[in-house]
Amino acid sequence: MSETRKLDLTWLALVLLSVVGAGLGGTADDRFGVSVLVALVMAVKLRLVCDNFLELRTATPRIRRLMYAFTHGMPLLVILSSAFGGTLARLTGALVL
Repeated sequence: MSETRKLDLTWLALVLLSVVGAGLGGTADDRFGVSVLVALVMAVKLRLVCDNFLELRTATPRIRRLMYAFTHGMPLLVILSSAFGGTLARLTGALVL
């Protein structure tokens, strides 16, 4: 498969995942499972961007590890804030005051 074709398919996948994520996030349902699905969509999109548009596979190992830590860390933070939102709000509120 040519590089242009691969980028086109990646772009199409990102658009479709954006639509799916908007559909999931736009529901009135606030269950934990929805947050996990949104975080999963987010993780897949971040990985696609890192691998195909930022060309991290050819980056130095240090930069690649840092970017992949971010790629996996952000969806994890979404899940944690969904699970422990009230507790995190109280903790950060106590730190600010």
